[in-house]
Order: sequence, then C-alpha cells, then structure tokens
Amino acid sequence: MSGARKFAGVPTKLCLLLFSLFMSAATGLGQVVAPPTIVKSFSAASVALNNSVTLTFTITNPNPATDLTGVSFNDTFPSGLIIANPDSLTGTCDPGVITPSVTSINLAGGTVLASSSCSFSIDVLAISSGTQVNTTDPVTSNEGGTGNTATASVDVLVADLTITKTHTGNFARPQTGATYTITVTNSGGGDTSALVTVSDSLPSGLTATALDGGPNWNCTLSPLQCSRGDVLLAGTSYDPITLTVNVAANAGSSVTNTATVSGGGEATTSNDTATDVTQIDAALQVAIPSSSLQVAAGSTASTTINVNYNGALGAVTFACSGLPALATCSFNPSSVSAAGTTPVSVSIATTKRSAIFPTPQSPIIPPALLALMGLTILALSVAGLKKQKMRLAMGLAGAVFMLAGCGSSSKSGSGTPAGTSAVLVTASSANGGASATSTITLTVQ
Repeated sequence: MSGARKFAGVPTKLCLLLFSLFMSAATGLGQVVAPPTIVKSFSAASVALNNSVTLTFTITNPNPATDLTGVSFNDTFPSGLIIANPDSLTGTCDPGVITPSVTSINLAGGTVLASSSCSFSIDVLAISSGTQVNTTDPVTSNEGGTGNTATASVDVLVADLTITKTHTGNFARPQTGATYTITVTNSGGGDTSALVTVSDSLPSGLTATALDGGPNWNCTLSPLQCSRGDVLLAGTSYDPITLTVNVAANAGSSVTNTATVSGGGEATTSNDTATDVTQIDAALQVAIPSSSLQVAAGSTASTTINVNYNGALGAVTFACSGLPALATCSFNPSSVSAAGTTPVSVSIATTKRSAIFPTPQSPIIPPALLALMGLTILALSVAGLKKQKMRLAMGLAGAVFMLAGCGSSSKSGSGTPAGTSAVLVTASSANGGASATSTITLTVQ
C-alpha cells in the first residue's frame, strides 16, 4: 500500500510523459524499415542508331519516418548502349556519388529522406540496332536492406533502304536513248552508316549506254552499278539515277528490268529489289480501221490507215502489193516523219473493162465437103487452068474456109477483172530499220 501511495503521489503530467516515452520505445522495437525502390525510364521509346537518348533513375524512400542512408545500386548497359560523350549528367541523391563509365553507371552512399525521392539522368548512345533491354542490379540501403531492380527498354532504329525503278511510256524496237529512273530512299528510322550500292540487271534486248547519278554517285557501265558513301537521313531520298538504254530490233514485246540496293548499315533486306515491266512496241505500226473495200471496175475506192511512228528512223513511205490486174494505189500524204499517230489516205484505182467482140469457133462445114473442095482445087491446077481462073478457085475455097470458122460466141476486152484480192499495204522507214504491214480486202465488181 505504501508503494502504491508513493506512485500515486507522482504528478500526473510526469506520469503521462513517462507513459508516452515507454510506448514510443515499445513501438520502435517492433518497427520494420522498408528498403528503397528504384524505377528507370528512357526519354523516348526509340532512338536512331548513333543517336542519344536520356535515361532517368528515380529512387524512393517508402518509409514515413525513417531516412535511408547508404543508398546504392549499379547498372550495366546492354551491348547496344554506352554512355554518351558528353553524358549530360543531371540530378543527385546527396551525398551520394554517381559514377558513369563507358558501359555502366552506379550510385554509392546516397541519402533519401523519409517519404521522399531523388533522381538523376544521363544520356546514353545507341550503337547497335534492335531492342535494348536494360536492367539494374538491386538497390540497397543501410536501414532498409536490399530493394528491387528496375528494367527499361529502347528500340534502336537503323536505316531501311528501299528502291524504285520507273520509266515513262512504252519503248519501241529498235530505239536509242530510252531511259529508266532509279530512286533510293531511306524508309527506316535511322540514318545510313555505310556505303550504299545500286546494281541493275538488264534483260535481253536492252543495252546500257549511260548511267548517270546528281554529283555524289559513282557509276560504272561494267558492272552496271552506282555507289555513294554520304549519309542518307531517315525519311529522305538520294538524287535519282538515270539509266539510258538502246532497244534491239529483236527485243521482246515485254521485258522486266531489275534494280537492287544494298549496304547503308540497314538491317532489313527483304525490300531491296525493284522490278519494272516495260512494254516494247514496234517503232512503226500500221492499223486499218476499215479493211474491206468494194469497187466497180473503172472506179476508185479509198480508206484510211493509221500510222503510229516514233519518228526516230527517218521518213516512212508506203507501197501496195497483191493488186489485181490494171489496178494502182496511191497515198496521201505520201510519207510520214512526225512521231505519233498520223492518218494516211490510201486509194485504189481500177481500170474499166472494154466492149464485147466476136471470137472464132470450130468449123461448121462437114469434113467430107472440105476434102472434096481440096481435091477439086488440086484437079483444076493439074488441068492447067489459066491463072485468073485458078485465083478465082482459090478465093472461093478461102471464102468457104472463113465461113466455116464464123460463129456467135464472144469474150470481154482488157480491164481490171472481177474478183477479190488481198492487197498488202507496207510502210517502211527511210533507213530500213522499221517496217509494218496491214491487209485490205478488195472486191472488184
């Protein structure tokens, strides 16, 4: 009782103070200090090869009443990333020491106050293509022990070369100076980092005569290629290359030309080829919209032929073959030199047939009578008739023979005969390099 009385005599305020201190100590004995947490991030989801991106680290103290000291971690970069020069380091975790090296960065001895964070950033350089995944070692502290790791990734973009090959209009056979245009584009997210080479494979029937690439292309005809080493920025194109070819007279009606690009430090090669299908027409073509004509003998029939010509082989002249007898053809204009399609009138003139006249037939006098008349003439001559009587007898005999040959049959005189003919119209260039034909069906009545 005396002890209780003594305790009871302690002032109330002092008791409350002592109780508070006791409870505080008891609570502290059971309190657990959480470790720090770390997160990291890149300033962009992707970066072009040989370009820099900013990497940021943030360390947080989750404890509401306990400061964390000795905060440390290490981060070793993947092979595609290194510290940039300059590194542009900013931020701190005082009094910690941040040490960047070429391939890593670490923090040692940092302090993070209760319920607060610290952060710092540094620039890293992308040196290899692909997705670069970066994971730190665990973050640690004196009070809270070992915390988590942090992971972030960035896509390193490289050049992606693409190529196009085009031409304008159809080519002709034969033809000189036909041209293709070749264009190289960097369709990737990064700039080129190596020599770029363009090669061309010509089909049969085409022969390269010139390969011209703006001033930075270095071009050769054998092998047929161009190259250049200057940087092609992402999303841009080099100056186009002009390929000049001659088209042979025996070239096919359709040919495929192929061009390929390579190099540049690109990673994707599946889109490095371009093909161009080229239609090759004859240098000279003739078409007759209305190819059937009817004409009465002695009259003229006309139609129009369309002459499609590239104008490169001299003047084109025309001729007809397969005409019926005593028929002629003419053309207006008589020749064509201009490129393009020119209508030409072709006229076919026929000759009128002459009047009907008689024709001899077989004898109508019986053979026995003819024999008797011959014997009579012979007997008279033997009998020594006078010359005058002899000439009379001979005349009578001749008259008999003429009468024997007369009849009533007849036939037509000269002129263009009736019937149907295939008239071949031929167009030929002056130097003999091109020709074309078409047929007119002519019916003479």
